[in-house]
Amino acid sequence: MVVIGLTGGIGSGKSTVSEYLKRKGCLIIDADEISRAATGPGGPALEPILMEFGPGVFNEDGTLDRAKMSDIVFSDPEKRNKLEDIVVTMVINEFHAQIDHLREENYKGIVVFDAPLLFEFGLQQYVDETWFVSATLETRVSRVVKRDRISRKKVMDRINTQMASSEKERLADYTINNSFDLKWLYDQVDRLLYRVRATEEI
Repeated sequence: MVVIGLTGGIGSGKSTVSEYLKRKGCLIIDADEISRAATGPGGPALEPILMEFGPGVFNEDGTLDRAKMSDIVFSDPEKRNKLEDIVVTMVINEFHAQIDHLREENYKGIVVFDAPLLFEFGLQQYVDETWFVSATLETRVSRVVKRDRISRKKVMDRINTQMASSEKERLADYTINNSFDLKWLYDQVDRLLYRVRATEEI
């Protein structure tokens, strides 16, 4: 089993790469999915969030008001760090649980840990190698404005809360450039997959 850490900033196209890797037979552990489950109805993150942020970030039915929470954390770095600490702990625990299970089953394939904040939280220590999906700033901004129907300023605010792309590229073992078309993107991914499978005989 080989574990690849996949990361990329907002609008980079990381999710497109993750979906392609899934189609190519890789097993995906999605940090965002784990996070959504942890903060969803009955999720294990709700109690520590309540203790840290109070009842004001919850709806009347006890579910997390994600829009209100988003407004808070994107405007207050300290509160954002507190929320991330809560959720990342849940993500790490679930990641280890899934990896331990795969090892017990003697899984021989490629596992992709899809994690937007891979480097921010030092999660690269849990994987065998890291892939960073990059794109030009203008490409990223245009994609998110179109996808989320929000202003350019809001997109830039989100980008500025993340580690600089230049730093992520420095930390990554491999960079995938997603500034062009899908063929260009998939060709890069195919070459990386071929190398991993050839090296590890997967």
